[in-house]
Amino acid sequence: MGQGNITKERILQEALHIFAQQGYEGARMDKIASEVGITKASLYFHFKSKEEIFLELFQTIVQKYAVKMKSIVENDINLSIMEHLKAIYREYLEYNWDNAEMDFWNRIYYVAPSGLREEIIFQTSESKNVFLRDLTQLMEEGITRGELRPINASYMATTFYYVLTCIDLSSGLMTQEQALEDMEHCFEIMCIGMKGEI
Repeated sequence: MGQGNITKERILQEALHIFAQQGYEGARMDKIASEVGITKASLYFHFKSKEEIFLELFQTIVQKYAVKMKSIVENDINLSIMEHLKAIYREYLEYNWDNAEMDFWNRIYYVAPSGLREEIIFQTSESKNVFLRDLTQLMEEGITRGELRPINASYMATTFYYVLTCIDLSSGLMTQEQALEDMEHCFEIMCIGMKGEI
């Protein structure tokens, strides 16, 4: 890897932390250059604008997330559906825990730069829809195996998704152990409904 590529990677890493902590408006090109240890002119040699840095980061994060979500749904296929779902939530929370990329994404989704808001919402929605589609297939498999009640698989997948993401969004307010414990309790109650237990 050439020196130019190394510098570009360093720029993206430093920019990631600055965007995650200070948002789009608070991230300044001179601050990014300073954190990397290069001049502002050198920064502009690699990226012509803050928006270009931002969009490259965002696209990379969305792509990595898509690959990760696909892999966690496809792992552990020999488990029961409930054990498989439990493995998914654990991996999901562990992936998101203390992950600057997810901090970046959460921040810019809820406080999106005005000119980029539609793109951020669209990409996030597309990502969510792919994950929900895969979860729905898993729920349908559970229904076919007789492990889940024959109710709307899409609704079950959506419920699981929102419990997962809500715990994740709250995880910054608690320890990882507490987040996993809370998810365990939510999952237990959700299982009762999905399996039809009393």
